[in-house]
Amino acid sequence: MFWEKFRNISRLADKEASVRQQMAAQAMKDTIREKRKSDPLIGPKLGGRALAQDLMSGLNDQRGVHLETLLCALGSLAGYSCQASVRELLKQGGQPEEEAFVIAIGKDGRRYFFGDALNKPLAEDQYSVWSLAAGVATGLGCQQPLNVGEIFKYVAATVGGPEFGIPRIPEGHRPGDPPSNWVKYAWSKALTTVQNYCESPSEWPVAFGIAIQVVMTQAKGVIDPCLALSIVMESAIPMSKVDATTL
Repeated sequence: MFWEKFRNISRLADKEASVRQQMAAQAMKDTIREKRKSDPLIGPKLGGRALAQDLMSGLNDQRGVHLETLLCALGSLAGYSCQASVRELLKQGGQPEEEAFVIAIGKDGRRYFFGDALNKPLAEDQYSVWSLAAGVATGLGCQQPLNVGEIFKYVAATVGGPEFGIPRIPEGHRPGDPPSNWVKYAWSKALTTVQNYCESPSEWPVAFGIAIQVVMTQAKGVIDPCLALSIVMESAIPMSKVDATTL
């Protein structure tokens, strides 16, 4: 009888806690919506900062945070967010994926996605992942801009092969996990964090780009900004192309 009462009390407490969390989340969204009037990017900014903090906390151990791995994680997730955002917007509009993507079959028999709709949030828009990452790298003193076009060509040439999705990073600076692992295992949680702040899927890549800016800025003086930018884009561009359901 006691345990029956205890279970019922616990369920009630859990329900009340859930209601409080929902109320707090709604209050936060209302605040963000109001602040959008003066700062249209407030949602992605807050989401990016929250995401950066989540990943830094998750990767922190007794030796600290391995920056190359953190940058690879953010680049990988940022790249995939470009495809995910386009895909979600297509879904909301009731359109098939062929409307936005050029679909190629790689050497491994898997599907890979290309096209202008994907490249825009990745590297062509004012607030694209590339624009945000390159902008902060330049501000931190990167004197030799990365040839992002060369990375696009390399990714297209290696699609489906063993070299695909492996960042070309100098020995001693290689990430602890390949980019595909971050998309496979961390995407869902990262997206949940970003969705708490973003009003539209079109803001997802911006939030991931801002998270990259946060980490690169905090890493000033610890890692060369040109190297940091290279890790981000060497991870982001191939992961924007993958079929996450086959990873």
